[in-house]
Amino acid sequence: MIQTKYTFITEEAKLSLPLQGEKNYILENSFPINYSRNIIGSCKREVSLKTNSNEDQPYIRFVYIKVKNIHLKFSDGSYAMQDILKKITSIYNKLNLRVSYIGKIMAIDNISELQEIWKDTKEYIESKYRGKQVQQLIDKTNEILNSEKTLIEEISLYQNFGALLKPLYHQYNTSQSQSSSQGLNTRYGKIVAKEEVSLQPSRDTKKIELKINANYPENEEYLNVDGTYNFMNQTNAWLHNATIHIIEKYGRQEYKSKITVIQI
Repeated sequence: MIQTKYTFITEEAKLSLPLQGEKNYILENSFPINYSRNIIGSCKREVSLKTNSNEDQPYIRFVYIKVKNIHLKFSDGSYAMQDILKKITSIYNKLNLRVSYIGKIMAIDNISELQEIWKDTKEYIESKYRGKQVQQLIDKTNEILNSEKTLIEEISLYQNFGALLKPLYHQYNTSQSQSSSQGLNTRYGKIVAKEEVSLQPSRDTKKIELKINANYPENEEYLNVDGTYNFMNQTNAWLHNATIHIIEKYGRQEYKSKITVIQI
């Protein structure tokens, strides 16, 4: 009897959010904005991301996000709703954040500025539009902007900046996975899904690839997240690109979202 011996090599990678520097990205996503009418929204942003650090706070990065260009479109729906959603989305065009070295948003330094922008935006919306749905959007945005914690949760959603800023900067090896939590918008509101993040064996020695997967609920799948993140090196670990697919299943109905991040 011939015995075959296999050798398995465990690969390792340690990612750390860069101490300083600047990169530009294209963020694109498509997602349901009205489940009952099956209306799909899409958003494309050109984003500048700049990081800085301070010796007195070695575990914190100061991250500045600036949206240079933004384009939103909708598969259907009234002009009023499109105009309102575009105005609300533009509130987050400039963000000054404090982010932990693993990529988790800890604080928003310009929250008062965002609240002032929302004040002017709300006055514009209230002067032009009326109705129950309009008021619901106003109330929801009020709730978000009045709480730093809630605002961080909103910014961290995939459809906002959750694909670009994400707590992925850990030490990995190919023999086990890391657990992470991700907030998601669904038909029934916001949920928090448990994601499993695993390091993929390298085919290209310069590239580090992370695979992300989540099911929610864990034992009765109605939502699945499947994503891939690529970094080009460990020591200055700027995200190179990412693709995330989300599928929501409710009986026979299926709704899809897609998020891509590309460094330019």
